Amino acid sequence: MAHQDRLQELRDLCTGKKNHRFSLLDTHINAGESASLGLPMPELLGFAPLYMPIRVINGKHEGPTVLLFATMRGDEFNGLEIIRNFLELDDLNDLHGRILAAPVLNVYGLLNRRPDLPGGQRLENAFPGDVEGRYSERLAHLFVDSLFQHCQLAVEFSSGEMHHNTLPHIHTDFGTPGNRELAADFPVSVIVDERAEPGTVQEVARTGGQNILSYRAGEAMHTNPHAIRLGQEGLAHLLARLGMLPSRESEPVELPRQPLIAESSEWVYATKSGIAEAQVQLGDQVSSGQKLADIREPFGSYQEVTAKAPTDAVVVGRNEVPMVYEGDPLIRLARFAQIERAATTLQTWSEQELPAEAGSDSAES
Repeated sequence: MAHQDRLQELRDLCTGKKNHRFSLLDTHINAGESASLGLPMPELLGFAPLYMPIRVINGKHEGPTVLLFATMRGDEFNGLEIIRNFLELDDLNDLHGRILAAPVLNVYGLLNRRPDLPGGQRLENAFPGDVEGRYSERLAHLFVDSLFQHCQLAVEFSSGEMHHNTLPHIHTDFGTPGNRELAADFPVSVIVDERAEPGTVQEVARTGGQNILSYRAGEAMHTNPHAIRLGQEGLAHLLARLGMLPSRESEPVELPRQPLIAESSEWVYATKSGIAEAQVQLGDQVSSGQKLADIREPFGSYQEVTAKAPTDAVVVGRNEVPMVYEGDPLIRLARFAQIERAATTLQTWSEQELPAEAGSDSAES
């Protein structure tokens, strides 16, 4: 009941009354106005200034405050494209509530086409941050203090790691009231219950009683048109369900289909170094003991080992690099309580709704 109450609480914020003025970074945005701002980031060597781009849309009418953010790692491109495309929708002229959009959190990483921050620090594990801490902690604190604290709902857009192609899915912590129901309104094939880990922005949301969904699709250093389209449509559908955007119930919509709830997901790792050849595709159902990949020694002995599925599952991630070392991730599997139903449902999703294999229609950036 608490979960449904949380959803209704967000919907009840859309009162139809005139929205309030919103202030951010010494800028005042009246109801019905928007602003493009630059959030000053911690200084780098030589006092080179960097600014996190922020877009604020303050709707004409009252409603929830939703934060959209992407590029936690600097080598991700799908998320910033999803946010850019979404912010161009005409429906935003009738927005209830406000949108705070930060398409590039890791500006340094994006400029250098790398996932980390100066000194190899990683932003995704630095939350809630520290104003006097390391660079990553200072940036995390700046993001939480300047943006995250203002929202009732946050939506993160991310990709798989480099060469790790990922089935479009939502991961969220079902322990926070409303997260599961909100995820069900974001039309993707799979939802994964993923407990918020210490040091993550998801943990900040959990402790603060805020809702957060994370959409993950495709892979780093590539854009994927299908993953981008699905993310944009999913976001628009979610906000329409909350009453923040005009309802699309009367329009012919291919999505959503009822998503599948995964109990957990985990990688299967290489037990030997060599040349890996995957034997499964994204979305495939596999049985316990089924072959997932062959790994062959390339230097003359030609010894071969086989990676097998530890349980009945569905493939939601795949390493696209042929050369692997012992301990490298190979195939990511999601477990479902009703595996047969999961496999059947996934087959109904068209190939255009799955990220293309690396190197096919993905464009390396």
